[in-house]
Amino acid sequence: MVIVNRIIDKAELKKLKPPILVYGRRKTGKTFFVKDFFGNAYYFFVRRNRSIYFENRNESIAYEELIRIIEEFKEKTIIIDEFHRLPEEFLDWLHIKSPKNLVLVTSTLHLAKNLLEKNSPILGLFLEFRMDLIDERDILLNLKEKIKDYKKLIEFSTYLREPMLLKWFGISLTSMLKNLKLVIPSLVGEIFTEEEKELSTRYEAIIRALSSGKTTLSEITSILYSNKLIPKQDVSSVKPYLNTLLEIGLVKRIPEYFGKKYYYFVSSPVIDLYYYLDEKYNFSERDLDEKYIIEKVPMHVEDFLRSLLGKIFGMRVFLINKPDMEVDIALAKFKKLKIVGEIKWKKRVSGAEIKKIEEKLGKFKGCRKILVVPSRNIVEKEPEGIEVWDVKRILNETEKTLFRIR
Repeated sequence: MVIVNRIIDKAELKKLKPPILVYGRRKTGKTFFVKDFFGNAYYFFVRRNRSIYFENRNESIAYEELIRIIEEFKEKTIIIDEFHRLPEEFLDWLHIKSPKNLVLVTSTLHLAKNLLEKNSPILGLFLEFRMDLIDERDILLNLKEKIKDYKKLIEFSTYLREPMLLKWFGISLTSMLKNLKLVIPSLVGEIFTEEEKELSTRYEAIIRALSSGKTTLSEITSILYSNKLIPKQDVSSVKPYLNTLLEIGLVKRIPEYFGKKYYYFVSSPVIDLYYYLDEKYNFSERDLDEKYIIEKVPMHVEDFLRSLLGKIFGMRVFLINKPDMEVDIALAKFKKLKIVGEIKWKKRVSGAEIKKIEEKLGKFKGCRKILVVPSRNIVEKEPEGIEVWDVKRILNETEKTLFRIR
């Protein structure tokens, strides 16, 4: 087990003060983080049967007792975890009393969204704080003293952004990922349960299509139609499902730079890997050799590094994915392309490959050009007009960004 100091999230939360609404997908570490940040707070957890556990006293209390404590200890920060399970009258009580000492936590993203929009009884009463997977910069710098092999450091960091995997730190990457068949179906089921939605065949088919490399709305629609999950090949029938998956944090999207299209991906590389392996090799029903488990690692690493570089440079991530032009990194500022690059996550980059990269990136005039590799010594020759960023440099640049944030 490794404890991750979430510097980025702490810096953002320090800008706020109660009352705060903390929300995020299941198993993103909300409870541990909030309890640690507000160290002297009273902590209450609302169970699914609406019983309330008061951790500081190690006892269950009634709803009326919770209200009394909130009113009596006005100077005390009070955390209510999974508060949405409380009676409906709680929102009306918040509207009338407007307590200033509350930190509300929920894993129900659609509820959080509704509470922050018009017609909500608590609109404007709470500052919002969303928690997602561990930030790439945080996981990288937390693991750098524990994993000395730079290539392994990036690969472990890619997957350990998912907090539930931290308990298995210390075993090999493949052993860790093999445990996915035990936890991912339950996790995805829990996410849908908290959102009060059913993990229908359509939702699961979309996740499986994304994990299999179908990234556009039209590709996903085609898969669902061919599997007879929708009556006609109409993207409008699929879009609401994708929007829900975006809203509950299971899917993310990256805009195309030269165009108006979006590319969709499963947000968590761990969930993505499970469904990829199950779709291709029936992973849920059999053991797989190591070579299959790590098959998609380079693609997940590419996504990790692309997002990380976007944060290092403070730029928005785009995709350029045309038949005659495809690059791994496209970063823009105010919609103007500033940085393009390639990621080569392998043991050796030949001179011939370097020449192709030079030709490809050379087409982008006025852009900074970057080649990302595990180590400089795998590059057969120095590319012209292209910066080589290895993991050592990425770590240095990451530390600079966190130094500015602290």
